[in-house]
Parts: sequence; structure tokens; C-alpha cells
Amino acid sequence: MAANETLVFLFAQRLRNTPDKPALMERQGDHWVAASYKEWNNRSRAIATAMLDDGLEKGETTAIFSYSRREWVEADLATLLAGGVTSTIYHNLAGETVEHILQDAKPRIVFIEGPLQMRALTDASGTRKFPDSVKRIVYFQNRQTPPAPLGKPTPPEISLAEIVPESVRPLLISIEDYVRKGRDRMGDLFETLEQRIANIAPEDTAKIIYTSGTSGQPKGVMLSHANLCSVTTDLPKTVGIRPTDVSLLFLPLAHVYAQLVLHAQLRIGFTLAFARSMLTAVDDAQSLRPDFFVSVPRLFEKIYDTLMAKVDASPPLQRAIFNWASEVGNQVSAQRQQNASPGLALSAKGLLAERLVFSKLKATLGGRIRFMVSGGAALSPALLSFFHAADLLILEGYGMTENASLSHHNHFHRYHFGTVGYALNGVETLIADDGEILLRGPGVMKGYHNLPEDTREAIDDAGWLHTGDIGEIDANGCLKITDRKKDLIVTSGGKNIAPAPIEASLCRLKLINQAMLFGNNKNYVTALITLDNEAAMRWAKEAGLDVAEKDLYRTPQIIAAVEAQISSLNASLERYETIKKFAIAPREFSIDKGEMTPSLKLRRKVIAKNFAGLLNTLYTSVSHHP
Repeated sequence: MAANETLVFLFAQRLRNTPDKPALMERQGDHWVAASYKEWNNRSRAIATAMLDDGLEKGETTAIFSYSRREWVEADLATLLAGGVTSTIYHNLAGETVEHILQDAKPRIVFIEGPLQMRALTDASGTRKFPDSVKRIVYFQNRQTPPAPLGKPTPPEISLAEIVPESVRPLLISIEDYVRKGRDRMGDLFETLEQRIANIAPEDTAKIIYTSGTSGQPKGVMLSHANLCSVTTDLPKTVGIRPTDVSLLFLPLAHVYAQLVLHAQLRIGFTLAFARSMLTAVDDAQSLRPDFFVSVPRLFEKIYDTLMAKVDASPPLQRAIFNWASEVGNQVSAQRQQNASPGLALSAKGLLAERLVFSKLKATLGGRIRFMVSGGAALSPALLSFFHAADLLILEGYGMTENASLSHHNHFHRYHFGTVGYALNGVETLIADDGEILLRGPGVMKGYHNLPEDTREAIDDAGWLHTGDIGEIDANGCLKITDRKKDLIVTSGGKNIAPAPIEASLCRLKLINQAMLFGNNKNYVTALITLDNEAAMRWAKEAGLDVAEKDLYRTPQIIAAVEAQISSLNASLERYETIKKFAIAPREFSIDKGEMTPSLKLRRKVIAKNFAGLLNTLYTSVSHHP
């Protein structure tokens, strides 16, 4: 990494080298529409000029409160060009969390996606829920459709005009009008903008990315230009991203892993396409035909579950062909994982398996995928092997917001399933006596915004970042994550249990959607689960049951089937890890109720509080026994 690298420097290089290359793509109907790096630059410079006209000073913040889209990255680059700092808000947050972030970041300008985000900025009476620092609110669209509750009809669209209080209207402007405003002022503010760009230094804070907040309110992680540039230097060589690649982005850009993709694009020059939503990711992939994408494990699990449901419902001959192809694929995968050639006979079988089965799976993701990247949580080695058998390589990496998203990753030609791979150049890894992973290197954050004590707790005097994760280095030099230090269950008998691997195994069972283990200071382990309603309805139909979806969780036959599956899992666990009792929650853990983070991590304390009555039955005589 060059000593003078900043995100603005990387973009300037990209603009100079490939000005007319497609940079950003969005789906409009059945077509994908591209904007070049030159067009991106022109719009971002106009937005940056409008920011200067609105009084944005060097080092002041903006906030972007939106799902991933072209305007998100245009506003982000504009903030950096103007010498500002981008702060992030997940598009689906509301209430106190949004208010907390805005009060902490104190942005001068807030970019919102549309009416749903505006609702979070004011209460029902029209009272502002944002600080006086906000002088401008820029919206990307003036109409939005609220998400429909499960099984309910889609609500009607709402418009900004219906919900914007009179007191807020003077602050409001559309993104297109903001671009026009900037273009009108470019002549007067050209030299000011150029001076801001010239004065950006690698050590300057570029972004404040707010953590998901699994416990308490989100913390603002201050990341410098140097932090964010450093984690992209290895990617062209080790992961194998090419300038000619097209990547589909469906993670929200408030997530640091999505930010990694954006910053890697500046260095490498590939094309970034935005999915319409997380729910349309597979459909968008079929249409776009991307070369790679970054995801969290849940998407891969959903693809696998959907495929297996189709296999289970298929005629016996098709099931037999699928099982044969899977076995062949596993043999080919095992050879590739050892960097060995499958041999002529096995290669021939692999080609037939590809034609009969795996080509159809690859087609669901567009048919051109070279690799995929998974992060944010562990993915089952069995699932990694399954996709690899289908010639769909998933590379796992590891990082956190506090170290700019990445410290370790598997390489395209050197990977070990069940690990998060090798340390990036310049990253030091230390396993503490209690098993905690400590990191030191150029990606480690400047600190938590307005939280000096928390910063001192996270980064010690020697510069080691205490990750809170438990792990080990294997014989290949790869890092393996075991669990979160604070999530470890210590039973009354003194046994330490890592819940995450067991919860992941529970979620792979056919009828289970989500799972959370309990047992801290108790004499046995229990589980609270939610059903995969789609799979449970199929099971009920095949069993000849006439049951409404809302009653699945309390249907005796369903409970018995779940019990049998958990009993089977228990056979593979240590005795002290086995799940002695379980309860089925009447609904999914949700983001809206604060039980999941926007990146789909469990908020354990909130779940324990919201389901306290049900959990209490697990330590009385009333519950299910596997």
C-alpha cells in the first residue's frame, strides 16, 4: 500500500485509468443500466459542491440512512471529496437506535432512502428526532412500499408528502435537485473543493461505521482512509478479483463487509451492481450473471434448504441421480481441497454430474459465478463442501468493524474449509491464554466515537485489538473461530460450551429456522427454536395433517418431529453439550423487536427477556425432552 493512499486517491486513480468503464449498475425492469466511473465522479463532485454550499466543514459528518444503491455510493464519495466523514445507518432501523446514532454522529447532512426512513426521523406528532446539527435532508426516492408482515398483503405505497412535518420541509431536497444545486455552484466553489481534496490525509477519519449492537446501543467505529485502504491490498492476488468482474451487492452498505466490496472496487476497478433487495438477490443474480458476490451465511443456507426441499419432493429416479451426483461431487471436492487432480475416471463422472445436476444449481446464481465470499458468521463445513462439489467455491473470511472488515481470508487457490484462512499482509494474530483472538495491524480502528474508555478496553497499550472471539491457529496457519467469548455458556458443573456451532447445527435441521442455546449457570443445556414454516407446512401436508400455519409451533406431531431431529443431533455432541429440553417460539426472532441485528446476529439478552416466560418452562417440568 502506498504511503499516500486514501479512498479519494484510489478513486482518482480509477477515474484516470478507466473513466468510461461501467462502474455502477442498477436493475430497471428486465434490464441493467450502468453508469461509468466518469459519470459517478461527475455526480459525486456535484453533491460535494452542494455540501460545501450547505456549510459542511472538513471533518464534519454526513449520515446515509438507506439500502445499498447507486445514490448511496455517490453520496459517500461526495462526503469524502468534501473532506467530510460518512456515518452509516441500516435502512431498516427505527426508533431509539436511529436517534442514538444521529445524536452521536451529529451529521450536518442526512441522506435518506425515502418515506420509511423519514418516519424514523420524526415521531407521530411531527417532533424531530434528530439533532440541531442537521441542516439538510436529501432523499433518494419520494415513494416507498412498507415491508409486508409474514403472510399479509403488501401495504400500499406511502409518499414523503403524506408524512413530512411542516417543520422539516425546509430541510428537505431530492437527490436530483441536490445534484442540480451543486452543478449551479461549481464555478464559485471549484477551488474550495479542490483544496479540500488536496488536504485529505491517510490518517483522517473517513467513516464512522456503527456496529450492529448485539448488546446495547451501536458504537461508532472510527476508521481512517489508511485503515480502509489497507484491507483491500491483498484481494487482487489472493482472492483473485479481476477488473473485468461484475459483482452483485445485496448486503446493506451500513455493513462493514459491504464497505469492503466498495473499497475493493476502487482499487481493482470491477463493476458493482446493486440488488433491488435482499429478497430479490437470487432473481437478480440470474438476470445479472455476476462473477462473484459477498454474502452472509443465511443466503447460502436458504439456497441449500430450497434445493433440498425440491429434491425431497422429486420422483425416486431424480433423487437417486442427485444423490449419485452429490457423492461424485464430494469426491472431486475432496481431491481439490488437497490440491490433487481427480483423475480421468473421476473427472469424467464429475462432468456428467455437472451436466445432470450441478449446472442447474449454478444457473440459479446466473451460471457465471467463479467464487463467493461468506463472512459475518461461520458457515458449516458440510455446506461449504456441498457447494464446492457443485463447483461453487465459497471462501470464508474473518474480520470485524473494529479492524475495517478483514484480517484473515481463504485464498482462491489455497483454502481450508472450517477455517477463515490466512492473515492479511501486515496483520499479526495472537491467541491469548483464555483463547481470545487478538489482532494488530494497519486495519485496526482509530477508536470508538465519543467512547474513550471503550476504546481503551478494546485496544491495549501494545496496540492489540481484543476481538472478543475465541479461536485457534491450525497446522496450516489458518485461523479457526470457535465462538464469541461473551456468548460462552458455563454450566453449574463448570463446563464451557460454545453455543454458535451447536446453534448452526440446529438451524440445518429440516424443520428449524432459528435457534438459541441456554444453560449459563444451569445444570443442563436447553434451546429455544423457531420453525421453518415453509418446511413445516410441507411436512404436515405429507403427514396428512390439516393445520394452519399459525398453529404449527404447538402441533404435537410437529413437536415430536423436531424432538426426533434434536435427538439425532445430540448423538454427535458431548454429553454435557446435549440439549435436554427445547421450546418452540410462536414466531421468528425479528429485527423489528430488537431480537436480531440488521446483519442477522442474535441479540441474546433481548431474546431472553422477550421470551422469558417460555424459557422458564425449560427449567421446570413443562417442556419437550429430546
